[in-house]
Amino acid sequence: MSLHIGLDGSRIAKAHYTGTEQYSHAIFTHLFKVAPHHRYTIYAPAKPTHPLDTGRARVDWRIIPFPRLWTQLRLSLEFLTTRDQPDVLFVPSHTIPLIHPKATVTTVHDLGFHHQPHFYGRIERLYQQFGLAQAVQASTRIIAVSEATKDDLVRFTQYPTERITVIHHGVDHDRYRPPTVTEQPPRHIANRQPYLYTVGRLEAKKQTPQLIRAFRTLKERYGVPHRLVLAGQPGAHGYAEVQAALQELPPSLRSDVIELGYVSDSDHAKWLRFADCFVFPSGFEGFGLPVLEAMASDVPVVTSRASSLPEVVGSAGLLVNQTSSDAIAEGVVRIVSHPSLRAQLIAAGRARLKHFSWERAALATIGVIEAAAKEVMRAN
Repeated sequence: MSLHIGLDGSRIAKAHYTGTEQYSHAIFTHLFKVAPHHRYTIYAPAKPTHPLDTGRARVDWRIIPFPRLWTQLRLSLEFLTTRDQPDVLFVPSHTIPLIHPKATVTTVHDLGFHHQPHFYGRIERLYQQFGLAQAVQASTRIIAVSEATKDDLVRFTQYPTERITVIHHGVDHDRYRPPTVTEQPPRHIANRQPYLYTVGRLEAKKQTPQLIRAFRTLKERYGVPHRLVLAGQPGAHGYAEVQAALQELPPSLRSDVIELGYVSDSDHAKWLRFADCFVFPSGFEGFGLPVLEAMASDVPVVTSRASSLPEVVGSAGLLVNQTSSDAIAEGVVRIVSHPSLRAQLIAAGRARLKHFSWERAALATIGVIEAAAKEVMRAN
């Protein structure tokens, strides 16, 4: 049976991609590959900022600009007035339109605002709460990106567990790979000086201040020769703590910290593949895609024991207490000081990656979408 599937493309129209935008782009691309027999309509406020390969699939675009609350209001108006209604709507991030097709599938990435409300402003927290409540009330099926997110959905919303499907992310192996023999490191790094790398918003929620303090410990207590590279824009909450941690560094160490700001996917991939260690001590993640990207780049991982990260990393990385700068430093020094452990973790990462595939994720996602559409059709 061929379906008309509506896709909320608001995320792929964003100028800067972070986790949910990367997920939306990747899952759309692979849906078109694994299920080209369906017809797709992408609703978006603008054309995608990154090229989208539609392959052999029939994909129509509805570009409908609107300044604010695009999904809730403008997309709702579209479904209220259009005659060409999709059989099912897929929303790759948990904010859904107020008016929508009866069959609606929503991906929920995380419930961080429940766990760490102090890291969210009042308006943002209310927005997140309302969006999740609407998704839970109206979604025929929900996709959770990790078992941790599924557990949170059941715990905080009482959404029926049998209607939640866990579908892990994949990784782009064309982009995330070890360096070639002739490839040069980023120009900021002179004479191939070793460095530690992290990516994500610079904020307390990501434990960036603790990472900076861990770096000081690594330099002063263990004498490592590495620099620290921070990729990511300042976060909305807790960036002042990051600045304070940087100001605490002696001038000689402060010059060893490189702040890149926001980086494109291609620049992120290059910085990652030349790093000695990827350090990701985030306090909360719905999935944690960067750790997969590090494994695909043959870069060993130090990450936190929080939320979904142990589920994603398994035994292919070192799990540490993300609230302790000493614990973070000890994890890093084990990797940079022990070549055998480094090699062991790289090999474990390669093996772990076999469990994650965008094609597999797309096949599972189209299965959920088809099941939701059939359920509503039978009920009508």
